[in-house]
Amino acid sequence: MANILVCEDEKNTLAMICKLLKGNSLVEEIFPASCGNEAVEIIKKQSPHILLLDIDLPDIDGIEVAKIANTFDPDTSIVFITGYPDYAHESFIVHPYDYILKPIDIERFNQTINNLIVKRESSMLDNKLKIAEIFPVRIKNKILFLNIKDIIFIEKNGKDTTIHTRKGPFMCNENLKDIESELNSHFYRTHKSYIVNIGMVECIESLGDSYEISFYGYDKKAYMSKGKYLFIKDKISV
Repeated sequence: MANILVCEDEKNTLAMICKLLKGNSLVEEIFPASCGNEAVEIIKKQSPHILLLDIDLPDIDGIEVAKIANTFDPDTSIVFITGYPDYAHESFIVHPYDYILKPIDIERFNQTINNLIVKRESSMLDNKLKIAEIFPVRIKNKILFLNIKDIIFIEKNGKDTTIHTRKGPFMCNENLKDIESELNSHFYRTHKSYIVNIGMVECIESLGDSYEISFYGYDKKAYMSKGKYLFIKDKISV
Protein backbone atom coordinates (compact mmCIF):
# COMPACT_ATOMS: atom_id res chain seq x y z
CA MET A 1 0.00 0.00 0.00
CA ALA A 2 1.14 3.54 -0.70
CA ASN A 3 0.14 7.15 -0.08
CA ILE A 4 0.37 9.29 -3.21
CA LEU A 5 0.51 13.05 -3.76
CA VAL A 6 -0.80 14.40 -7.06
CA CYS A 7 0.24 17.95 -7.99
CA GLU A 8 -1.51 19.23 -11.11
CA ASP A 9 -2.88 22.72 -11.90
CA GLU A 10 -5.31 21.55 -14.59
CA LYS A 11 -8.50 20.61 -12.72
CA ASN A 12 -9.73 18.02 -15.21
CA THR A 13 -6.34 16.28 -15.35
CA LEU A 14 -6.07 16.32 -11.55
CA ALA A 15 -9.54 14.78 -11.24
CA MET A 16 -8.73 12.11 -13.84
CA ILE A 17 -5.47 11.09 -12.12
CA CYS A 18 -7.17 10.91 -8.72
CA LYS A 19 -9.96 8.79 -10.21
CA LEU A 20 -7.42 6.35 -11.67
CA LEU A 21 -5.67 6.09 -8.30
CA LYS A 22 -8.94 5.53 -6.42
CA GLY A 23 -9.57 2.52 -8.63
CA ASN A 24 -6.25 0.97 -7.60
CA SER A 25 -6.52 -1.33 -4.57
CA LEU A 26 -2.81 -0.82 -3.80
CA VAL A 27 -3.29 2.93 -3.20
CA GLU A 28 -4.15 3.78 0.40
CA GLU A 29 -4.48 7.57 0.44
CA ILE A 30 -4.42 10.31 -2.21
CA PHE A 31 -3.34 13.92 -1.57
CA PRO A 32 -4.35 16.32 -4.38
CA ALA A 33 -2.59 19.67 -4.82
CA SER A 34 -3.08 22.37 -7.46
CA CYS A 35 0.24 24.20 -7.04
CA GLY A 36 3.81 23.61 -5.92
CA ASN A 37 3.54 25.40 -2.57
CA GLU A 38 0.47 23.38 -1.62
CA ALA A 39 2.34 20.19 -2.56
CA VAL A 40 5.30 21.15 -0.37
CA GLU A 41 3.02 21.70 2.64
CA ILE A 42 1.43 18.29 2.13
CA ILE A 43 4.87 16.68 1.81
CA LYS A 44 5.94 18.24 5.13
CA LYS A 45 2.83 17.08 6.98
CA GLN A 46 1.92 13.77 5.34
CA SER A 47 5.19 12.30 3.97
CA PRO A 48 3.64 10.66 0.89
CA HIS A 49 5.50 7.69 -0.57
CA ILE A 50 4.99 8.62 -4.23
CA LEU A 51 4.81 12.06 -5.89
CA LEU A 52 3.01 12.53 -9.21
CA LEU A 53 4.09 16.00 -10.31
CA ASP A 54 3.27 18.29 -13.18
CA ILE A 55 6.33 20.40 -14.02
CA ASP A 56 4.84 23.63 -15.37
CA LEU A 57 3.06 24.94 -12.25
CA PRO A 58 1.88 28.50 -11.45
CA ASP A 59 4.29 29.07 -8.54
CA ILE A 60 7.28 26.74 -8.02
CA ASP A 61 7.77 24.09 -10.69
CA GLY A 62 7.51 20.35 -10.17
CA ILE A 63 11.26 19.81 -10.33
CA GLU A 64 11.77 22.21 -7.41
CA VAL A 65 9.01 20.43 -5.48
CA ALA A 66 10.86 17.14 -6.05
CA LYS A 67 14.14 18.67 -4.82
CA ILE A 68 12.43 19.87 -1.64
CA ALA A 69 10.80 16.46 -1.13
CA ASN A 70 14.19 14.77 -1.39
CA THR A 71 15.48 16.85 1.53
CA PHE A 72 12.74 15.35 3.73
CA ASP A 73 12.95 11.78 2.40
CA PRO A 74 15.39 10.81 -0.37
CA ASP A 75 13.51 7.52 -0.81
CA THR A 76 10.36 9.26 -2.03
CA SER A 77 9.47 8.04 -5.53
CA ILE A 78 8.89 10.71 -8.17
CA VAL A 79 6.94 10.55 -11.41
CA PHE A 80 6.58 13.59 -13.64
CA ILE A 81 3.40 13.97 -15.69
CA THR A 82 3.68 16.84 -18.14
CA GLY A 83 2.83 18.02 -21.61
CA TYR A 84 6.38 19.24 -22.23
CA PRO A 85 9.00 16.71 -23.37
CA ASP A 86 11.69 19.43 -23.24
CA TYR A 87 11.86 19.18 -19.42
CA ALA A 88 12.94 15.53 -19.48
CA HIS A 89 16.69 16.17 -19.41
CA GLU A 90 16.41 18.81 -16.67
CA SER A 91 14.27 16.49 -14.53
CA PHE A 92 17.00 13.83 -14.33
CA ILE A 93 18.64 15.79 -11.50
CA VAL A 94 16.02 14.40 -9.09
CA HIS A 95 16.14 10.85 -10.54
CA PRO A 96 12.44 10.38 -11.39
CA TYR A 97 11.13 6.85 -11.73
CA ASP A 98 9.19 7.81 -14.84
CA TYR A 99 8.39 10.76 -17.10
CA ILE A 100 4.89 10.47 -18.52
CA LEU A 101 3.73 12.78 -21.28
CA LYS A 102 0.21 14.13 -21.66
CA PRO A 103 -2.23 13.01 -22.86
CA ILE A 104 -1.74 10.27 -20.31
CA ASP A 105 -1.45 6.70 -21.54
CA ILE A 106 -3.65 5.01 -18.92
CA GLU A 107 -2.09 1.57 -19.34
CA ARG A 108 1.42 2.96 -18.84
CA PHE A 109 0.24 5.09 -15.91
CA ASN A 110 -1.29 2.11 -14.10
CA GLN A 111 1.77 -0.03 -14.77
CA THR A 112 4.09 2.67 -13.39
CA ILE A 113 2.03 3.04 -10.20
CA ASN A 114 1.80 -0.72 -9.66
CA ASN A 115 5.52 -1.22 -10.26
CA LEU A 116 6.41 1.53 -7.79
CA ILE A 117 4.17 0.15 -5.06
CA VAL A 118 5.38 -3.43 -5.53
CA LYS A 119 8.99 -2.19 -5.45
CA ARG A 120 8.29 -0.27 -2.23
CA GLU A 121 6.56 -3.24 -0.56
CA SER A 122 9.41 -5.55 -1.54
CA SER A 123 11.99 -3.16 -0.09
CA MET A 124 10.03 -2.84 3.16
CA LEU A 125 9.76 -6.62 3.49
CA ASP A 126 13.50 -7.03 2.87
CA ASN A 127 14.27 -4.51 5.61
CA LYS A 128 11.91 -6.19 8.07
CA LEU A 129 13.41 -9.61 7.39
CA LYS A 130 16.93 -8.25 7.91
CA ILE A 131 15.95 -6.61 11.20
CA ALA A 132 14.25 -9.81 12.35
CA GLU A 133 17.24 -11.84 11.10
CA ILE A 134 14.95 -14.05 9.05
CA PHE A 135 16.15 -15.75 5.88
CA PRO A 136 13.41 -16.83 3.42
CA VAL A 137 14.20 -19.91 1.32
CA ARG A 138 12.19 -21.31 -1.58
CA ILE A 139 11.75 -25.06 -1.15
CA LYS A 140 9.68 -26.62 -3.94
CA ASN A 141 6.22 -25.02 -3.75
CA LYS A 142 6.64 -23.22 -0.43
CA ILE A 143 8.74 -20.54 1.26
CA LEU A 144 10.47 -21.50 4.50
CA PHE A 145 11.46 -18.70 6.89
CA LEU A 146 14.67 -19.65 8.69
CA ASN A 147 16.13 -17.84 11.67
CA ILE A 148 19.60 -16.76 10.56
CA LYS A 149 21.00 -17.67 13.98
CA ASP A 150 19.93 -21.29 13.40
CA ILE A 151 21.92 -21.64 10.16
CA ILE A 152 25.16 -23.59 10.70
CA PHE A 153 26.52 -23.74 7.16
CA ILE A 154 25.36 -23.89 3.57
CA GLU A 155 26.65 -26.43 1.08
CA LYS A 156 26.43 -26.56 -2.71
CA ASN A 157 26.51 -30.02 -4.28
CA GLY A 158 25.89 -30.00 -8.02
CA LYS A 159 22.53 -28.33 -8.68
CA ASP A 160 21.37 -28.79 -5.09
CA THR A 161 22.00 -26.47 -2.16
CA THR A 162 21.70 -27.76 1.40
CA ILE A 163 21.16 -25.35 4.27
CA HIS A 164 22.33 -27.05 7.46
CA THR A 165 20.50 -25.71 10.53
CA ARG A 166 20.02 -26.61 14.18
CA LYS A 167 16.70 -28.13 13.13
CA GLY A 168 18.31 -30.23 10.42
CA PRO A 169 19.16 -29.85 6.72
CA PHE A 170 16.91 -28.20 4.14
CA MET A 171 17.43 -28.56 0.40
CA CYS A 172 16.70 -25.79 -2.10
CA ASN A 173 17.73 -24.59 -5.55
CA GLU A 174 19.19 -21.21 -4.53
CA ASN A 175 22.73 -20.48 -5.69
CA LEU A 176 25.42 -19.58 -3.15
CA LYS A 177 26.09 -16.15 -4.63
CA ASP A 178 22.48 -15.05 -4.03
CA ILE A 179 22.40 -16.59 -0.56
CA GLU A 180 25.69 -14.96 0.41
CA SER A 181 24.36 -11.50 -0.52
CA GLU A 182 21.40 -11.94 1.86
CA LEU A 183 23.38 -13.06 4.92
CA ASN A 184 25.08 -10.88 7.53
CA SER A 185 28.76 -10.53 8.39
CA HIS A 186 28.70 -13.62 10.65
CA PHE A 187 28.79 -15.76 7.51
CA TYR A 188 31.86 -16.35 5.38
CA ARG A 189 32.44 -18.08 2.04
CA THR A 190 35.13 -20.57 3.04
CA HIS A 191 35.12 -22.45 -0.25
CA LYS A 192 33.38 -22.22 -3.64
CA SER A 193 30.88 -24.78 -2.29
CA TYR A 194 30.50 -23.62 1.33
CA ILE A 195 29.24 -20.67 3.37
CA VAL A 196 29.88 -20.97 7.11
CA ASN A 197 28.33 -19.34 10.19
CA ILE A 198 31.56 -18.34 11.95
CA GLY A 199 29.84 -18.25 15.34
CA MET A 200 29.02 -21.97 15.09
CA VAL A 201 32.57 -23.15 14.30
CA GLU A 202 34.09 -25.48 16.92
CA CYS A 203 37.24 -26.69 15.18
CA ILE A 204 39.26 -26.26 12.00
CA GLU A 205 41.51 -29.17 11.12
CA SER A 206 44.17 -29.25 8.43
CA LEU A 207 43.79 -31.89 5.73
CA GLY A 208 46.87 -30.92 3.78
CA ASP A 209 45.78 -28.63 0.97
CA SER A 210 42.39 -27.88 2.56
CA TYR A 211 40.74 -27.65 5.99
CA GLU A 212 37.82 -29.47 7.60
CA ILE A 213 35.39 -27.43 9.71
CA SER A 214 33.54 -28.97 12.66
CA PHE A 215 30.57 -27.32 14.38
CA TYR A 216 29.08 -27.21 17.87
CA GLY A 217 26.38 -29.87 18.27
CA TYR A 218 26.33 -30.86 14.60
CA ASP A 219 28.08 -33.85 13.06
CA LYS A 220 28.20 -32.70 9.42
CA LYS A 221 31.42 -31.07 8.19
CA ALA A 222 32.19 -28.14 5.92
CA TYR A 223 35.43 -27.42 4.11
CA MET A 224 37.73 -24.48 3.57
CA SER A 225 40.29 -23.72 0.92
CA LYS A 226 43.84 -23.05 2.05
CA GLY A 227 43.70 -19.48 0.78
CA LYS A 228 40.74 -18.67 3.06
CA TYR A 229 42.29 -20.08 6.21
CA LEU A 230 44.21 -17.01 7.35
CA PHE A 231 41.13 -14.81 7.12
CA ILE A 232 38.77 -17.06 9.05
CA LYS A 233 41.47 -17.77 11.62
CA ASP A 234 41.60 -14.06 12.35
CA LYS A 235 37.77 -13.76 12.40
CA ILE A 236 37.23 -16.41 15.05
CA SER A 237 40.41 -15.55 17.00
CA VAL A 238 41.89 -19.05 16.83
